[in-house]
Amino acid sequence: MKKDKLAFIIGVTGQDGCYLSLYLLKKKYKILGFTRSTSNKNLKNLKKTNLIGKIKLKKYSENNPIAILKELKKKKPDEIYYFAGQSSVGLSYKLPFETYSSNISVLFYILEFLRNNNLKSKLYNSCSTDCFGYSKKIYKKEIDEFNPISPYGRSKSFAFWITKFYRESYKLHSKSGILSNHESTLRNNNFVLKKVVNFLKNRKKNEKLYLGNISVFRDWGWAPDFSAAIHKINISSKKKDYVVGTGEISSLKKLIYKMFELSNVDKKFIRINNSNFSRPAEIKKICTNPALIKKELNWAAKTKSKNLLENLLNEKII
Repeated sequence: MKKDKLAFIIGVTGQDGCYLSLYLLKKKYKILGFTRSTSNKNLKNLKKTNLIGKIKLKKYSENNPIAILKELKKKKPDEIYYFAGQSSVGLSYKLPFETYSSNISVLFYILEFLRNNNLKSKLYNSCSTDCFGYSKKIYKKEIDEFNPISPYGRSKSFAFWITKFYRESYKLHSKSGILSNHESTLRNNNFVLKKVVNFLKNRKKNEKLYLGNISVFRDWGWAPDFSAAIHKINISSKKKDYVVGTGEISSLKKLIYKMFELSNVDKKFIRINNSNFSRPAEIKKICTNPALIKKELNWAAKTKSKNLLENLLNEKII
């Protein structure tokens, strides 16, 4: 009888960890998920997606990831997915050390452990279009230069290059997906679209929504769509990294105004450019050119911006 494949998901309680777990379970994978905390608060996304009891959980320490390394040696998983780390661009300016450490150190340990123990596990590292930074060229593809401007973008850029280095120098099956913004109801409350949803759902009379700079343009996708792309990248025999996104650029201001319109709330309650949410630097416009992943791995995003907003406002899980 064919043995079920085993996947390790580092950072399983986050948005992408949960959605990938759901995707892989449908493909009959066994999943061992790693998390820094097993508190009820940290497991809320696993509960929302009914994953409690369907995957195994193991706690690890970022400063000493021996728990992960022991399980790697013992179970030799078919696939590893690295989603751990501080993922807020805004917060990265306040916590640069934590951002660098959380996005790089454990990944580095795992790559080095795979090399030293000659393990054949396929490793996927989750990267970001924030690595590209800002330039006149808006639609980014795999050959475009990285020029990150935030601590988050720089940490993800470093993680990308070490993943590529281990693939090219040590022949590891290690790849990165360079993902655009992708949203869901599982997002943390400090992400802007989730913050808007929470305001519209829970606002009191005459309460105002305070935001930072909303005059930016991004490629926003629906997170559940991206699970298939992540899996396809990792299992592909092609030794490549891929840009992942919808290929559709949207104005954050228009998205927010549309959410207010759909919720029948006057946009006069919006207050922008609040100093509490300002950043030292901001990418003004960026979008993906996902032509390569569509051509080579037959993946394309299904959900575009209009349906994304409806999904968020309706608190759709998947």
